[in-house]
Amino acid sequence: MDQGTRVWTEPCLLQAAKQEYDRVIEEFLVVGEKLFGPYIWGRHTATSLVLPVRYDVLFKPPLFPFGGMENPCLTFITTCILAGDRSLADVIVHEICHSWFGNLVTNGNWGDFWLNEGFTMYAQRRVCREHYGEAYSSLEAATGRALLRQHSKGPPTQQTACEDQTRFKFHSVMAEDALEFFLEYFPDLKKKGVHKIEGLEFDSWLNVPGWPPYLPDLSAGQSLMKPTEQLSELWAVEGLDMASIKKTNIQAWKTYQTVYFLEKIIEKSPLPRETGGAVPSHHKSNNAELRLRWAQIISKNQHQPGYQHVRSLLSCQGKQMYTLLVYRALWNGSEETRALATEIFSATSHQLHVNVRNYVKKIIA
Repeated sequence: MDQGTRVWTEPCLLQAAKQEYDRVIEEFLVVGEKLFGPYIWGRHTATSLVLPVRYDVLFKPPLFPFGGMENPCLTFITTCILAGDRSLADVIVHEICHSWFGNLVTNGNWGDFWLNEGFTMYAQRRVCREHYGEAYSSLEAATGRALLRQHSKGPPTQQTACEDQTRFKFHSVMAEDALEFFLEYFPDLKKKGVHKIEGLEFDSWLNVPGWPPYLPDLSAGQSLMKPTEQLSELWAVEGLDMASIKKTNIQAWKTYQTVYFLEKIIEKSPLPRETGGAVPSHHKSNNAELRLRWAQIISKNQHQPGYQHVRSLLSCQGKQMYTLLVYRALWNGSEETRALATEIFSATSHQLHVNVRNYVKKIIA
């Protein structure tokens, strides 16, 4: 593929992986270096020979339970991102950003794992904003927020993030180290006691459970989000107004607009009985993010014609996030959907990673 980049897969997926990511990774690395400094992995300057950077991707078998694992020079990634149309190509941005936040600077203990993931997610949003524009980046962030709400029922500045990874390069740090550095870097803020202002107290952000008191401004994405929100409202009312619904051409939407629309449908489910089976189906899509949310909609609305899609999704992949979200949706439904969950788990539990299997057992216990 690109100079310094290779994909590694099972033989049957090699061509698909190459087509999906040819030239893509190099583009994201260039943006990452522009924002956060040199990508160092694979470079060797101990001798007169300077080797090119190395960023390879190993596509794990479909039952690999995690989205990705950012090993330096060789990221392990789920096959779920092979959509066939590059609509999920930007998922690799998160793993690329771990090259600076997670690999170059690492959390000192598992209690501070948010240092790895929080800074990396911030970096991912910055790269996507640079590459796709602020509106699309805000849309992605809004989708991530909706997903976080499903799981859990102010970002740092770019300059601070850059200086943070430069100062602590090749070190493991604790939360206290990062926050102390923040105040050192912004002495005016420290003088004002900004870290003690209600809603911004460092101690609360670190130690108090619950939804964050501050949410970032995503209004830049309204041009993309508003049409999806309006359409979801039309689908959620008694007595469908199909004439108004058909005025929106969802085929022209960007991928994450459709994902965000489906998230809104999930939030509003169960829908009125005549609506549940009428929402545009995504059972034939190769996009795993769309297939996941369609399976949740089916489960929450007890849409029997879609049960085979749920079976298929839970049988063909074992990604932990997807698997647990669908089983929760099934188990929180009716006796019928609970029976479906039990049936599917009985048929597929042997192929799941042991951790995923144990999590599912807790859900359906």
